[in-house]
Amino acid sequence: MNIVTVVKYKVKDGYVDDFIKAINEYDYSKALSMRLISTSDNEFISIMEYDEIDKTGDDEVDGVNWLDTVEHMLEFYGESRTDSCSGLVLAAYDQ
Repeated sequence: MNIVTVVKYKVKDGYVDDFIKAINEYDYSKALSMRLISTSDNEFISIMEYDEIDKTGDDEVDGVNWLDTVEHMLEFYGESRTDSCSGLVLAAYDQ
């Protein structure tokens, strides 16, 4: 079963272009796919799919290190830089 991680970011005014550039420069080689969607002004959601649970754990370590480099661009969700969740893929459609 594949695993999907979903991470929501709220970006400070004036940092949207820098944030998108930084997220595009991240190394996604452990993931099968990544999508970044814009849900409203300055709010984004990244969706990544993996074929092994170990790869999500490895990527989480790299992701936390990456977050340290963009933290100054982010509005916090309470005390967290992101709002995130992950889970097993139970149904899918691919064209």
